[in-house]
Amino acid sequence: MAHGDFVWCDLSTFRSEVTKSFYTAVVGWDYVRDRQPNGDPYFIAASRNRQQAGLFDMPAKFREIGLPSFWMSYIEVSNIEDTVARAEEFGGKIELKPTPYLKTSRIALIRDPLGAGFTVIEKPALPVRDDVAGAGSMVWNSLYVSNAAAVIPFYEALFGWTSSIGDQPGHFTLELGERHISDVVEVPEDIRGASEFWGVFIGVNDLNVAKDAAKHTGGKVLYETPEDRSVLIQDPDGAALFLRETGADARHSGKQKVRETAGLKWKTLLALAI
Repeated sequence: MAHGDFVWCDLSTFRSEVTKSFYTAVVGWDYVRDRQPNGDPYFIAASRNRQQAGLFDMPAKFREIGLPSFWMSYIEVSNIEDTVARAEEFGGKIELKPTPYLKTSRIALIRDPLGAGFTVIEKPALPVRDDVAGAGSMVWNSLYVSNAAAVIPFYEALFGWTSSIGDQPGHFTLELGERHISDVVEVPEDIRGASEFWGVFIGVNDLNVAKDAAKHTGGKVLYETPEDRSVLIQDPDGAALFLRETGADARHSGKQKVRETAGLKWKTLLALAI
């Protein structure tokens, strides 16, 4: 593991029993009950003998201010206090100061200068995201924004990532050392809506089977790109998640979707932009 690696994702939901069943049907997860530092339940989603994601009921304070259900990306950091200070220095906003998380870690919730939210985690004791992992695993994370130039320096300063211009206008790649770690994709507001957000991608064995399962268990298929073997789904509580068929090239997960979504209102993805 290294500073700047994606290592986890979790879902803040309204009805955990409903959404747990939904994701079992769609991506094949089973669950182990754990606890948050305050004692509230936290469910570890697992498949193939591997922890894959977390799921928990949205705290009352989030409900009171009308937050939607959302998926969150977690990025490892070597020193959380230094990361939080650096985030503020480069124009970020700290929504949650460093706090204990599960048994051994600490987390902080940060918004970048355009408002996209993500979590940093210190001492995660979690496997690094595997871009070609099997079904049920987080296989990619992409950032969708209005102005890449406004946030790329922030992420370079925070995680040591370097950026390159992609092969389409408005698409940029982020590297951690020699590894392609993520994408930043500019999306017009009339398509994306007002939100800037990190998208989470989960692998599935068969995209058609996963789509049918989503439709038959209370979810929706919001958009799909057959050439990219990816779909954007919405669970019964409104959280949006990308599915990618395993074996597809996960590194190109961001750019085609955005270029081919000219009629799609991405306002459904507000859930990802707390």
